[in-house]
Amino acid sequence: MNNQDETKSEENFPFLGVGPKILITLCPFLVLFGILNSIFHVFFQIPISYYWMVILGSILIIFGIFIFIYSERIIKPAYDASEFITIKVYAYVRHPMYMSWGLGTFPGILCFFNSWFLFLILPIYYLIVRIYIIREEKFLLNKFGQNYANYKNKVNAFFPKLKKYKPK
Repeated sequence: MNNQDETKSEENFPFLGVGPKILITLCPFLVLFGILNSIFHVFFQIPISYYWMVILGSILIIFGIFIFIYSERIIKPAYDASEFITIKVYAYVRHPMYMSWGLGTFPGILCFFNSWFLFLILPIYYLIVRIYIIREEKFLLNKFGQNYANYKNKVNAFFPKLKKYKPK
């Protein structure tokens, strides 16, 4: 790829970011863990009433979906206008959409399977996210420069901080 093609692809970073790549990379782990869980499910059951697991899972799924939609509604206008955004949920976490899956929707879905073994997928998801967001953050650093560098130094990528980011 020549420099002109590289510049063009950097200008048009996809709206979904690296999310599809994260999902594709995670799929083999989901299949492997699913097969192992179905074979050894008796050993992996969580000793809590399934009723409570369904309630917890439902709450986590609702939380995750809410944060995802809320984040998307905030970022979409900024993405369309090529603006840097650090308000609302983005003042607490740099990648709330990936966080919403890793701390909300995905663990909520896993609750319905009532298997502690499946929860071992979450650290794998986190590592995959951390690997793939490097490219996204490099793009943002090139596009927004020192503003993004300051933001990146003060706001966690995945785990929200309780202290709200305030640009200088």
